[in-house]
Amino acid sequence: MTTNKNARQFRWCSIALLTLGMCSGAVASSPSDPQCPSGNFAEFAQVFSSQPEIQKASIASSVQELRVVADGDKPKVVQRNIKALDATELNVLVPENAAASSLTIKVDLPNKLIVRDQAGKFLKVFVFKHGDCWVLDRVEDWSLENVSDVVSRTEKLLPGQRELRKGAWFDRLANHASPESGVYLYAAALDSYLAGAQEGSPQAALAAAGISLSGQAPRLDNSKIVDLLIAASKSIPDAGVTLANFYCDEGEYDDKQVCINPQLSMAALESAASRGSVDALSQLGEVYEVGTVAPADLPRAMACYQEVQKKDPESGTRGVDHLAAQGVVADNSIQCLKAGSFR
Repeated sequence: MTTNKNARQFRWCSIALLTLGMCSGAVASSPSDPQCPSGNFAEFAQVFSSQPEIQKASIASSVQELRVVADGDKPKVVQRNIKALDATELNVLVPENAAASSLTIKVDLPNKLIVRDQAGKFLKVFVFKHGDCWVLDRVEDWSLENVSDVVSRTEKLLPGQRELRKGAWFDRLANHASPESGVYLYAAALDSYLAGAQEGSPQAALAAAGISLSGQAPRLDNSKIVDLLIAASKSIPDAGVTLANFYCDEGEYDDKQVCINPQLSMAALESAASRGSVDALSQLGEVYEVGTVAPADLPRAMACYQEVQKKDPESGTRGVDHLAAQGVVADNSIQCLKAGSFR
């Protein structure tokens, strides 16, 4: 029972808590091999992170290094094998150093240490392999600050644009990473988008909500997603359509689900349409035609499709013809948007 209890402790206790003395059961080095603290990776990682002498003894003779560098105005992934790993690469694994730089260290079983911040500025993955003991076999440096610095020297960016672009880079770089590392790249993309949204970028706000709802990055609280979409919709009319849909389904995509908040959904659609969103006008036509979010109103649906027709003839004509085939007659006295109905 004692062994199982200790195993549970190490499984759930993060390195950050260990360094603060909030977990008990620290592991002593093996008497037979003082340079191999444990065959259990979580236990080994605890000692490796805090003891430089163990670090020196636990590095493979040839380490694979992945690093992101600037290639003109975009990032490029460079990989190489190095014989001697610079000791400074491991400084961030020392808990005190990580804490001083606002970095978190996470044990990712079965064989990784993840070091990252919460602003999308720093991300390193340390990958180990096990033979006689654990050895550091691969270092992935996905940090993009240096690349952003190089590119930004030739550009004048609006507030939040640097973070928006960095988030997009992280998103694309996930395709060059292993699935395990890709999880953290998507999380870094979300962090970057959130930082950009905080600086006032509506595009970053929309991207943050989008990547969170996609399931690739961590899921934000519903209230946070609503705030992001509201902020984005003030400058990006089509974001109001996403907001309207979220009011209805809260990110749970089930065609049979009844709209959760039809009043807010309709207000968001009407507001987006009033700001020039053709998609919002088209969706209003569908809403009034089907009658699931608002009561069915075929003449008003026809009016919405006619408005779409003025801006997107092909799409609008399909809607108009579809209703006309059902005997709906256009009535020019009826408007798609009711005066004063949107906020």
